[in-house]
Amino acid sequence: MAHWGRRVLLLLLVGWGLLFATRCHLPRQTVTPTADSTSAVYVVKHGWHAGIAVRRSDIPDDRWPVLDDFLSARYLEVGWGEARYYTGRSRGVWGVLRAGAWPTGSVLHVVPVEGALLDQFSSHAVVRVPVGPGELDALTAFVAESFAVDSTGQATVTAPGYYINSRFYASPLTYHVFNNCNHWAAGALEAAGCDVAPRWTFTVGQVVRQARTCGTLIQESPE
Repeated sequence: MAHWGRRVLLLLLVGWGLLFATRCHLPRQTVTPTADSTSAVYVVKHGWHAGIAVRRSDIPDDRWPVLDDFLSARYLEVGWGEARYYTGRSRGVWGVLRAGAWPTGSVLHVVPVEGALLDQFSSHAVVRVPVGPGELDALTAFVAESFAVDSTGQATVTAPGYYINSRFYASPLTYHVFNNCNHWAAGALEAAGCDVAPRWTFTVGQVVRQARTCGTLIQESPE
């Protein structure tokens, strides 16, 4: 009986893994990278997470539903994560298990940066990724699809953020171990023209390494 019990458990675990692996709902916006690099986006390492920073002036006026909330920002840095864990409402071992073991809700964290990006994130590793118009359009579209909007096209604030004037916004994407914050960041890099594999990117270290293959590390982390 014990032998059959282990077999059943193994089959259940395999089925669980296959179910999640096929339920990756990241938006897909990909382009072929070009040599026409007229701007840049930035990958910012935050502990286990990575954020993507874009100059606000590089984002089309009607692209992101939160632009009017940050009129004076020079850059907007965006990260995506599990709704309760990312906002700090559920942490610890249980929070980690809850966030990854089964599909849950998600949010976006938007940080307005009014001055220099490296001053705002002075204790974080930052990678600069050059992009052309096509890559920039695909990246901003990727992020746009990660916002949940109401019938009027407005984004929903769910909690205050970790920085001055930063906010969490609701996202329609499902979060789980096979669709986590670093998969999202890698998906953003793919949209920006980097040769990455979002489905197999589980850690922030992988995100930073992949960003460095198509960009330049412009600030080291003191960690």
